[in-house]
Amino acid sequence: MIRPAPPILTFGHMDNAFINAVTAGKRTTHPLVAVVLAQLIYAAGVVMGMALTPLLGSLLPGTPQGPVLAAVLLLSVVLGHAPIFALLWLWTRFYEKRPFVSLGLTWGRGAWRRHLIGFGLGAAFIAGWLALQYATGNLRVDGSRWNSALLYLLPVAYLARVIMIAIEEILYRGWILQSAGARWGVPAGIAVSSAAFALFHFVGPLMLIAPLHTFHWVLATNLVLWSVLAALLTLTGRGLWAAMAFHATPLWLASYAFVVVVPGQRLPDMAVFLLSQPKASPLAGEAALAGPFTGLPTTLLLAVLCAGAFAVYLRRSRARELTAAA
Repeated sequence: MIRPAPPILTFGHMDNAFINAVTAGKRTTHPLVAVVLAQLIYAAGVVMGMALTPLLGSLLPGTPQGPVLAAVLLLSVVLGHAPIFALLWLWTRFYEKRPFVSLGLTWGRGAWRRHLIGFGLGAAFIAGWLALQYATGNLRVDGSRWNSALLYLLPVAYLARVIMIAIEEILYRGWILQSAGARWGVPAGIAVSSAAFALFHFVGPLMLIAPLHTFHWVLATNLVLWSVLAALLTLTGRGLWAAMAFHATPLWLASYAFVVVVPGQRLPDMAVFLLSQPKASPLAGEAALAGPFTGLPTTLLLAVLCAGAFAVYLRRSRARELTAAA
């Protein structure tokens, strides 16, 4: 008996357990409503966190020093971001009626491994960024501001960065990617979540009041590519653990290990390496809050990483579908 050939699976019609997690609830939020709510939840949560954080300082006797200071800084980040998590939890719990962990936070044996993969990719991204900036003549090593306090500040700062980044990943690669992917398909989910993520950095309620980033088409493109890459990591791993590490690691390294000094600004208190960019510009790359995400060299690097992540996603998705059909 001749068995029929397995169906040819296309990108838009692949089943994905991460997207299907929305079925754990009784309701789904329309993707466009989720985009607006994500902005409002983040803004309201930040304002609430700003009101709560000073309470921590009022409970401390004197000025903390050393490792105690590091612990206080970590607690302040937790307290400052907790309201954002709480507001989203309230929505998923009482409107969608599904577990918060269904947003991509299911913990299992593979969670640590996926986080390490994300960490490695984030470190590779920084290495590639440094190499490209050096190759184009836009990077110079100016020294170091090493301090032994970095030995305990670096791991604490990484945890703090993961907490700060986690809510963005949950909102955009968790909630919006799932809601749009479930309603319109995986490609639309990636497109909507990526566009919303880029817009969040320029036109969110808080950004309109106190802009952190100056709009430039190269930076906007890089933010979209970054989000596409994070979405592919999330879909491939069926969770947010890799994307969280991949998002947090470059920002962490750019803040403490490879710090680009902005001309005219005060030098950082501590840094493993102090760098400068003699040809700084939005096209070449510049020292800004977005740091490694500026410049056309970063565009090239992200495009290559996206192509690789897409190939891995297709291969693993087809393998899972064929295994399930066997």
